[in-house]
Amino acid sequence: MNSIRKKYTSLLCALLALLLWGCGGTPDEEPEAPAAEAGPYTLCVRTGVEQTTLEPAAATAQGSETILYHLFENLLRWEDDGSGWAVLTNGQAESYTLETDYAGNATYTFTLREDIRWSDGKPVTAADFVTAWQRLADPANDLPHRELMSAIAGYGEVQEDGEPAPLGVSAPDSRTLVVTLNGSPAWFLEEVCGGAYTMPVREDLTAQTSAAVTNGPYVAAELTRQAVTLERSGTYYAPDRQGPDTIRFETAAGSEADYAALLAGEAALVTGLPKEALRELAESGLWTPEPVTETYGVLLNTRQAPFDNENVRLAFHLAIDRQAVVDVIGDLASRPAPGLVPYGVSDYSERPVVEAPAVEDSLPDPNAEPEPEKPAAVCWDFRAHSLEVVTAERTHDYETDCLYAQALLAQAGYAGGSGFPAVEYLYVESERGALAAQTLQFMWREQLGVTVSVRGVSQAEYQEALAALPPDEEGETAEEGEEAAADIRPFTMAAQEFVPVFRDAGVLLERWHSASEANVSGYASGAFDILLDAARAAVSPDARDAYLHDAEAILLEDSPVIPVFCRGDSYRLADGLTGLYRAPNGIFFLYGVHAEPVTG
Repeated sequence: MNSIRKKYTSLLCALLALLLWGCGGTPDEEPEAPAAEAGPYTLCVRTGVEQTTLEPAAATAQGSETILYHLFENLLRWEDDGSGWAVLTNGQAESYTLETDYAGNATYTFTLREDIRWSDGKPVTAADFVTAWQRLADPANDLPHRELMSAIAGYGEVQEDGEPAPLGVSAPDSRTLVVTLNGSPAWFLEEVCGGAYTMPVREDLTAQTSAAVTNGPYVAAELTRQAVTLERSGTYYAPDRQGPDTIRFETAAGSEADYAALLAGEAALVTGLPKEALRELAESGLWTPEPVTETYGVLLNTRQAPFDNENVRLAFHLAIDRQAVVDVIGDLASRPAPGLVPYGVSDYSERPVVEAPAVEDSLPDPNAEPEPEKPAAVCWDFRAHSLEVVTAERTHDYETDCLYAQALLAQAGYAGGSGFPAVEYLYVESERGALAAQTLQFMWREQLGVTVSVRGVSQAEYQEALAALPPDEEGETAEEGEEAAADIRPFTMAAQEFVPVFRDAGVLLERWHSASEANVSGYASGAFDILLDAARAAVSPDARDAYLHDAEAILLEDSPVIPVFCRGDSYRLADGLTGLYRAPNGIFFLYGVHAEPVTG
């Protein structure tokens, strides 16, 4: 630990004492796979909360995506890439073609398989996808995932007129689906054609919420507050006979209780492991947290002093020891944030091929040290791409960063914090928010000599502060003629969880475009806007990703937002089972989970 960290060790220890570490230890015995049963194999898992609907377009509860992927199948489906991560392949569509016009607008033509059927025996048709997507886009239905349709031509007209027909999706015949887009958004195939919330809907089943009739490998046999039970469909075109005949998704009961159920053989898969189990994983050096697409950071108001000065913003950024913040909040699944875009967000450029080193034809040395084990593979995402091949993060020395931060603050006219105005840091009241706020407050005081007051508020008060506009010289808000409420003042600094509407870096970065209505920070950069505009217009995924990486680098340098840490998660599959693969945000594919063959 360097000399600067030593200065606030006592504070970190005091804050750590506030954490609720839970009670009791972890049993020593290893989790057991469910005992082999005569007859159909049932897999019990605990991966989410109570489900109130199994309608794809309406589902929002944690764990719903996993369930939906087992009940329904989209144009594309997810399969194991060989390392336990999901990759796209053909689903209900056996193939597709892509054409791009002179303006860069893409048109996809999908050809559906001949042998796809709903679980009641009726054929799945292209019209079922048209029905689902028009219904999702229709503002009258007020469905939560409507923005997924925003890339399709005619979406804006649908929102204005409330008539879904102009949406650029059509079915010339029962096996052909044509989709015309605005531009060539790289996320369309993953998030729409392979997404959980855009599954097909038959016209006569639009009111179905129980998933009694589906087009995937399973159908829903039970939906209660305690569990969702799925049974194998008899009409699915490609069943995995190794997998379970029945999957029971039980409502999570808490990390300790769920883990105890795993150890007792009552559950085959659990998520959100308790702290003791996480500590063992972390200490092994072989574990990487499961990615969750959420970054926790600090939003700065660039319309007002002192954060209208980019040197002040960068000084506040550099004075943060992100690992120390993660240590204080005590969440072993969280990681320091190298950038604003969280782990688990797709990068669409082609992953470079790394040639394996040549193996010499010689006998192994029996006295040689064994090769060290390596952490589990990480899915190919925006953060992995950035760290590996784009802008590999330089080695940070916190002490050097703090010296630079102090020089920047002096250059802005606040040497040693002298004359720095009083600023307030808002956060929505929570234990994690309070710990992070207190730690940041101490770091800024210790390294910059400035005083920041921290205040926990309700969600409603927080939203009002971020929506408030700064007064102009005459005391009126920027909305001329409207008076601001006397007790609501615009924020100066605010903690915030940054979550993209769907898993795409561009969607998240667009928030800081000068023309974005969501840009409450008031940040404006011509270079940043140009890169985002270029990314939006790019047809090549490689070019788009390059523009977005450069745009994020500018955003980090200008620091209207300071990323602090990225959320993560954890899971464990019972020993003796294999065949599981997954995607970010706790999505698990269980079709082929089965007992490992016994060798001897």
